[in-house]
Amino acid sequence: MRGSLLDCTALKSGSVRRALVGRRWMSVRPMLLESGVPPTLPSRKKMTIQQLYQMRRVGTPITMLTAYDFPTARALDTHGIDIALVGDSLAQVCLGLPSTTRLSLDEMLHHTRAVARGTVHPFLVADMPFGSYHTSPEDAVRSAVRMVQDGHVEAVKLEGGPEIAATVRRISEVGVPVMAHVGLMPQRHAALSGYRVQGRDAASAKAVLDGALALQDAGAFAIVLEAIPHRLAEYMTAHLNIPTIGIGAGPGTSGQVLVWDDVMTRWHGKKAKFVRRFADVGHEEGRGVQNYIGAVRDGSFPNSQTEGYEMAGGEWECFLEQIGDNEWRGMTDKVQERQGDVASSEGMTPPRLAQAM
Repeated sequence: MRGSLLDCTALKSGSVRRALVGRRWMSVRPMLLESGVPPTLPSRKKMTIQQLYQMRRVGTPITMLTAYDFPTARALDTHGIDIALVGDSLAQVCLGLPSTTRLSLDEMLHHTRAVARGTVHPFLVADMPFGSYHTSPEDAVRSAVRMVQDGHVEAVKLEGGPEIAATVRRISEVGVPVMAHVGLMPQRHAALSGYRVQGRDAASAKAVLDGALALQDAGAFAIVLEAIPHRLAEYMTAHLNIPTIGIGAGPGTSGQVLVWDDVMTRWHGKKAKFVRRFADVGHEEGRGVQNYIGAVRDGSFPNSQTEGYEMAGGEWECFLEQIGDNEWRGMTDKVQERQGDVASSEGMTPPRLAQAM
């Protein structure tokens, strides 16, 4: 017994011990960052407001997608999106809330921080949640400053027309860039009697245009045009001096934005007319879940050889000896013993001995 224990002790020394030390790559380990930049990102410049204006001048369409977490932010960054928007649509697609009006500022900040950690090159914008900028311009400034300091965003987006011009001006004056949003304003869906197209008659079209001009004059650096007739959006783009980002506003804007979950077919609620699905991730997710369930149930996952970890030679036997349970045999031991029996009957070297040799 003493000799066996000495052998077990010897196994823990020197070269055997060093052989056990190595870098194991797991999903719970953070990525190694060099100079703050995640690996494998393309080599490109950080997007700025100045670059967005240059894109507008030369007619290069601006791309914007929503992101609500670190992995999605990494995807946007890796594949070349110009603007990452932490939209308040996260209320529905991530948190299961009935509308964007239920989203709190603290909840938004939680998501903006996650997106900021994965965003290196795109310009990072976030929606100011309902109620965070409505009571007064000074309250709006405090909320905007929190989004920059605590949420790590570069700009904020506000929904509204001329009635929020003073708020946009005040936020811009303290150095926080503001992206405006006119047309269909989801935060006001109850007042608008639902998610309806705006500007379909001459009077309402002029009201949308007047609101955009007022917000531009107040200092907005860009403006989202949502669910308005494509001719109106094209006219507004031609008569405004700032980039326009369309969503359900036709091809005549400076750029386009869509919700990530709509683009990837991960949202199974009502599909808006303007949504185009560019990938069927939802189907692949479902297939992956079913395949996982099947593999767990039939015992094919995990595979102890290719998806498991081993102890150093002799350590397992030492463990059983130390706890006085030398006769215990696990599933892997039984499989190896059966393989050894078959190999012996056929005059072959058992797999376990072959590995040791």
